[in-house]
Amino acid sequence: MKIRTGRLEKEMTDEAAVYTSSLEFDRFIFDADIQCNYAHTSMLKAQGIIDEEIADKILEALDKLSDEGFDALEFDHSVEDVHMAVENYVTKLVGPEAGFMHTAKSRNDQVATDIRLLLRDRISEIQIGILEFIEGILELAKEHKETVMIGYTHLQHAQPVTLAHHLMAHAQALKRDYQRLDDTYKRVNLNPLGSAAMATTSFPIDRELTTQLLGFDDYLENSMDGVSSRDHIAETVFDLSALCTTLSKICEELVLWSTYEFGIVSM
Repeated sequence: MKIRTGRLEKEMTDEAAVYTSSLEFDRFIFDADIQCNYAHTSMLKAQGIIDEEIADKILEALDKLSDEGFDALEFDHSVEDVHMAVENYVTKLVGPEAGFMHTAKSRNDQVATDIRLLLRDRISEIQIGILEFIEGILELAKEHKETVMIGYTHLQHAQPVTLAHHLMAHAQALKRDYQRLDDTYKRVNLNPLGSAAMATTSFPIDRELTTQLLGFDDYLENSMDGVSSRDHIAETVFDLSALCTTLSKICEELVLWSTYEFGIVSM
């Protein structure tokens, strides 16, 4: 299915199609897009909005695509994005009835949902990494409670400290990085699905069901906010920037300590 045709009489040039297609970038939200379609179709089936047999065929096709992966999609740049590529795939297996999976749904609330699902998973993965790093620091600190070292300010001798105390400074910073992400997660893990293009839908959808199926904590009540908000992305980027600052400080310290002049660590 091609949707990028309209008032222009001529077909879009290949160059313009390639330039404006987001399909390759959408690789990152592929899994989330399938999850979103699966939950929405399941809800449509449960609500009796679409026929059960059609819904089951769509769900089966989505399962198949999930198993085959992103590369199973047709990379035709006349297809604007992953949403249309997924629909084309399902259409090949199910026929034109595949379009029913978009009943009461827009690409607007779909991509908003996809992004939140992706961010949620990435935040959790990063948090696990932070906890593992802190655990390693704690183990090392336990071994050096009595190891006295020079504390530096501006690369000058300042006060004596223990290595454990120094290491725990990094653990505390990483703890704050974890907590920032944990707080952001609460605002990321909200369901915009059901907002439709911007003003919801007249179909009797069940937003609580899709919220439950997708593992969200709650759904966004205002539909315009649901499809237009991007503050959670900026917030996540800031949290990651703060984390990178912490990691950069640790790395720079190791570089300095491993120099011939300091000789504190060997790498």
